[in-house]
Parts: sequence; structure tokens; C-alpha cells
Amino acid sequence: MARTSAFTVRVAGLRELQKNVRRLKSRDLNNSVRAANKAAAEVVKPEAESTAPKGKRDAKSSKRYKPGKLAKSVKVTASVKGAAVKAGSAARVPYAAAIHFGYPKRGISPNRFLYRAMARKSEAVSETYEREISAVVRQHLEGD
Repeated sequence: MARTSAFTVRVAGLRELQKNVRRLKSRDLNNSVRAANKAAAEVVKPEAESTAPKGKRDAKSSKRYKPGKLAKSVKVTASVKGAAVKAGSAARVPYAAAIHFGYPKRGISPNRFLYRAMARKSEAVSETYEREISAVVRQHLEGD
């Protein structure tokens, strides 16, 4: 079951901007908005990587187990509609959701490092997003 983030940033007038971007059908404008979304989300990535649980290697660990895989798997994905900071992958770090949301049947308590990172950096994300979107609007929409 997919869970939605507890943290969102709401921007006044964003829906209208997205509608206008789709209506213009400009590839450069789409790429610029996507880059602005990605820049805002990139602010959270270092905090999420540093607070991700690192794990420990002990005598019972598999020889293939390498501590720090979860922290290295943190990545930013962006589109014209928004951006997300994600951790884990089905192939390399399939246990990411169990660590983040917990797994009571297995005795794993939740460690919501992504949510904490967003909470700590929310002010910087808002400032970065406002600055980047303003630059996009000035460059593409007011420059004509």
C-alpha cells in the first residue's frame, strides 16, 4: 500500500502556472520548471542521507551485507508537476519501506528519516522553490 507524505508545500497560484505551462507546450519551459522542482527537492537530500540509519555489520550478517546502502539509495525525482525524495529500490534496498514505516510483526519500529529531513529543511525548500520558480517566470513568461 502506497503512503503519501506527511509533508507537502503548498504554493498559491501553482495550479494556474502548471495549467499555463501545459497550454504553452514549450519544451524549454517544461525543462525549466522541472529543474526548479528538482532544485527545491535537492535541499532535502543531504539531510536525508545523513540521518538515514547506517546499520552495523556483525558476526551473523551475510557476507554481502554492506552498511549504508539505505543512505546511498536516497535520490530525488522531479517532473513538471512536482518533486519527491525517495529511498530504496526493489532490487538493491527492498527493506527501505520496512525501516521507514516500521514492520511491527518483525519488531522493526519506524524510523521516519525522510519526514524528519523534510521537516528540518522545509523553510529552505520553500525559499529555494520560490526563488527558482520566480526565475523561470521572469525568463520564460515575462521575457516575451
